[in-house]
Amino acid sequence: MLRFSLFRVAIAVHWSFALIGIIVINVYDLPEVVGWVVGVLLAVLAHELGHALTARAFGADPVKITLFGLGGLTQYPADTQLTPGKRFLIAASGSAVGMTLGGALFLARNTAAVTGLFPFGLALANGFIIAGLLWGALNWLPILPLDGGNMAWHALEFVTPTYALRIAKGLTIVAGAVVAYLAISLWDNTFGAVFVGIIALQGLRIPERGTKPKPRPQPTPEEDADLLSIFDKPRDRENQPPQQ
Repeated sequence: MLRFSLFRVAIAVHWSFALIGIIVINVYDLPEVVGWVVGVLLAVLAHELGHALTARAFGADPVKITLFGLGGLTQYPADTQLTPGKRFLIAASGSAVGMTLGGALFLARNTAAVTGLFPFGLALANGFIIAGLLWGALNWLPILPLDGGNMAWHALEFVTPTYALRIAKGLTIVAGAVVAYLAISLWDNTFGAVFVGIIALQGLRIPERGTKPKPRPQPTPEEDADLLSIFDKPRDRENQPPQQ
């Protein structure tokens, strides 16, 4: 895993992120596939930095970012004191940054400044545009745990703090069903419908604040609960701290 720091935010890039290149492996030559992956990585990093820097500006510390085969994740201490308005802005800032930069690059994608930078400059630009502009817009759908679902949740907290998450989960079910239906009926995209369903199911599992998580059985040496471990070799658990 590649680790570095940017703007005092700890960043980790898992090797599984390179699997994004599979999407275009039959479309581009190898140098262009590399450009595509780099473009997507930069767009996802910009998106997560939008979340991270906004959270830190509101007092969250430390803040860390992980990029992996399924996208990116920004984390900060759960006990950070944040108002619903600040949580809304943190949720909105990622896609706002991605769409702003992706939109600017879309306008400049055919200029010599982009195509002449590298042999794979156009592929890099296309990867950034799709991940930043298109995925940024889709991320604002009111489906938990996407940014749009979190924005709906925190906006509802202004009106009904007690039931905000429950209503947001209801919106997740409705919006997820609509998007899945459109994916199949308009684009004949069963994979897209299943993908949306998986995302929505994750959102429906978000616990209410203040509730204690249910205890989980300790994994056996053949199992691993770590999200990224599905891409790694089994680790020696004798020196691993117990999971909470």
